[in-house]
Amino acid sequence: MIFSFPNRLGSGCLAKWLLCGLAVGAACSVARAELALEQLTTEKMAPANSSRLYLVDPAMGHIVDGRLHVIDGVQMRYLGMLGTGFAGTTVLSRDRKTVFVATTYHSRLQRGARTDLVEVYGSDDLVFQHEIDIPAKHVQGLQTRALLATSADDKFLLVQNATPATSVSIVDVSAKRFLGEIPTPGCYGVLPWPDQPRRFSSVCGDGKLASYDFDGNGALAASGMSQPFFDPDQDPVFMYYELLGTQLTLVSYHGQVHQIGLSGTQAEFSKPWSLLSASEAKRGWRPGGLQLFAIDPRTDRLYVGMHDHGAEGTHKNPAKEIWVYDLKTHRRVARMTGYSAVAMIISRTGEPRMYVLNGTDNRIVSLDLRATKPPAKPLARSEPFGETPVFLELH
Repeated sequence: MIFSFPNRLGSGCLAKWLLCGLAVGAACSVARAELALEQLTTEKMAPANSSRLYLVDPAMGHIVDGRLHVIDGVQMRYLGMLGTGFAGTTVLSRDRKTVFVATTYHSRLQRGARTDLVEVYGSDDLVFQHEIDIPAKHVQGLQTRALLATSADDKFLLVQNATPATSVSIVDVSAKRFLGEIPTPGCYGVLPWPDQPRRFSSVCGDGKLASYDFDGNGALAASGMSQPFFDPDQDPVFMYYELLGTQLTLVSYHGQVHQIGLSGTQAEFSKPWSLLSASEAKRGWRPGGLQLFAIDPRTDRLYVGMHDHGAEGTHKNPAKEIWVYDLKTHRRVARMTGYSAVAMIISRTGEPRMYVLNGTDNRIVSLDLRATKPPAKPLARSEPFGETPVFLELH
């Protein structure tokens, strides 16, 4: 490239211009030489405690690339993230040392050959440990507790399948291999029994509860079926549960609470009771959300997200209010701000804290449950997390 300069600049001016340029270039070279090379490092996570949160986010705008966000629930600080693939479901081992992810990958991202896996990570550092091949039947849906569970002794992983025919894959955690598949026709969800590690139950489309025993090879050993405990046409139950001791709690679309004892030879059903008075039901108050209720084990209190003007299809609406019940007396003891909750969870160890996921802005609110009266304001409110988060879990 040739530069031309007007003659009127003169040779002296041109020489000064060139010298100035050389000086600037030399200064830049010295500055560049003084900059140290930046070294990439990985910060070690702080030891986990009872306030560490795991936020499941299927990233529905690009669902092949789901995430599990790890958050400090005290400081509301982001700690790390795991990729969960296409519509992955997650669960922590009962000793809280391991994170399991049951997920799907396609060879061409959103198409092609399908591979289903259980991925295993350490919870202390979120480092990948190994993977286990499972049948390409893993259910692909929004996270809920009944889609992936560990057995009571942490030896088996139970994976819900849907093709749409339903079954459960049994995975041997220590042997790192798929064992077998239990058909569960017409029934859905994995509800592990707390005192019988080789038994789980499923909720059936005709209102019954099925129970299945499996042997050491992952094959069906025995099964049983209860009488109907709800009417699926008039008042179906949400496929979300809480388990406190051996007592399973389910809630129906119209606010019936079903409590089931999972111990002994067969499930025992308590008489269902209602969250609503007749006048509240008439005004259309109903429970709603994804992870729509939580139980405080210290006080035996049930917290439920509620919305008014309920109708067909509003069962996932965020909470306008959170209603609080005494599980022993079945009486409501408080009404709280709803925080537009779609998910909630209460700590079972450490400080009594409730964490609520706001479905309108992706913020997490923490609430102090130490007092007898429900908190009037939050302890903390986070910045928005994730893209389309749906479920909370605690360490």
